[in-house]
Amino acid sequence: MPTSPVEYPAPQSFVAALGQAFDSETGRTIVEPFGIVWGNAVALDKGLDTYDISAPRLGIHLTFKHSGVVFDHEFQDDGKGPFLLTHCAFWGDEDEYESYKGPIWKDLSFSSTLADAEEKLGTPTRVGRLGIHFWELPDFRLTMHSGDFVLDEAIDHVSFAHR
Repeated sequence: MPTSPVEYPAPQSFVAALGQAFDSETGRTIVEPFGIVWGNAVALDKGLDTYDISAPRLGIHLTFKHSGVVFDHEFQDDGKGPFLLTHCAFWGDEDEYESYKGPIWKDLSFSSTLADAEEKLGTPTRVGRLGIHFWELPDFRLTMHSGDFVLDEAIDHVSFAHR
């Protein structure tokens, strides 16, 4: 992980990387600034070729899945990939994670509230259990929630997911 200040990728770079391979040019734009290498990946489920990369000091968590899982076609569970980014999570005020310092989406930050998010993004597509707000956007699914699950509390988790 980097020891010098991180130049955070734009949120649009993370969205562009969804569905792209870890080692693609687009994938590298979101992992290289953090000093993340494939050796940091931890295999999750045997038989699914799913890998997580967690960087708690940076407030970021990435999930990569084999292209056969993402696009629902046959593949060999051999650990060889290609592995596509399917989920990016950014943490605010969370016990195990330090707050992500980069921009999150539409000039929102971890000092913004869910009410601020609704003002900038419109009414969520749905609000799930635990007050998780979902916006189905053209290129990805955006979720946000606060620790106390109320509109006037600061956002503490944001994620972008491949659709």
